[in-house]
Amino acid sequence: MSSGGLQLDVRILGRVDYGETLELQRSLHQLLVEGLVGDTLIVCSHNPVITCGSSTAKEHILVPEEKLLSERGLEVHAIERGGSVTYHGPEQSICYPIINLRNHKTDVAWYMRSLEEVILRTLRDFGIQPTTIPGKTGVWIDKSSKIAFIGVRISRWCTRHGLSLNVLPCADRFECINPCGLGNIRVVSLSDFCSQPLLLDDVNQGLVAHFCEIFRYTPR
Repeated sequence: MSSGGLQLDVRILGRVDYGETLELQRSLHQLLVEGLVGDTLIVCSHNPVITCGSSTAKEHILVPEEKLLSERGLEVHAIERGGSVTYHGPEQSICYPIINLRNHKTDVAWYMRSLEEVILRTLRDFGIQPTTIPGKTGVWIDKSSKIAFIGVRISRWCTRHGLSLNVLPCADRFECINPCGLGNIRVVSLSDFCSQPLLLDDVNQGLVAHFCEIFRYTPR
């Protein structure tokens, strides 16, 4: 793993409730803005949840919200990140960077492309050849098949929220929403293209390693 002079506090939490990590992100972000902590990378998966970003339209949720929990076991959280609606769950590797972009580049587009590159390199480690699509955030297998989602919030050049990579099958979880408002797309997972048994821990390790490479961190 290549690294630079910056230290990164890597917190691998396992499976946790979404609300718990949301509060942790907000707390760490405020402390980072105040200069009281350094940069942090939260790595986790969640109990099944639907999250709605600032661009979510009513028609992006295809099932009445009251039925999402009662019939499908899906909590719904309206949050302050960009983008529309997506799903998070135990089938995914999820990373929330809480980092100060002043230590890197104060450029939102550069940050988004860098997060995509973290995912691209991780998937290539498993023999997958993913791609990106101009004008569409996230990582794809082809023009209609999306495997990873990105949605961020940046305040005072300090970041929150982040990326989710589908590792195990979860396409059925997305059937109740229009993911990211993109319409008729196919949601796929790493397991759809990988014959070897997959562990979230292995994928998490790859994401952390490539995050540190791209952003030039030494993990601790």
